[in-house]
Amino acid sequence: MPMSADKGPQARLLKEIYELNARRRKLEDAIRSLDAVNKSLQETAALRDIEAHKSQRPLPAKLSSR
Repeated sequence: MPMSADKGPQARLLKEIYELNARRRKLEDAIRSLDAVNKSLQETAALRDIEAHKSQRPLPAKLSSR
């Protein structure tokens, strides 16, 4: 005698899995966006630091020509 399975719990579980995967993808996209912004801010700050360091160094003396 074949067993008739109740499809309700299985359907709810599949729906929940689908929704959780969609939520995970959305969070991963948000994290990637924040990482890109953070990287850009760090690069900008690093370039600013480099330029500040360059401006504080004394200029090398020019070699006199003989």
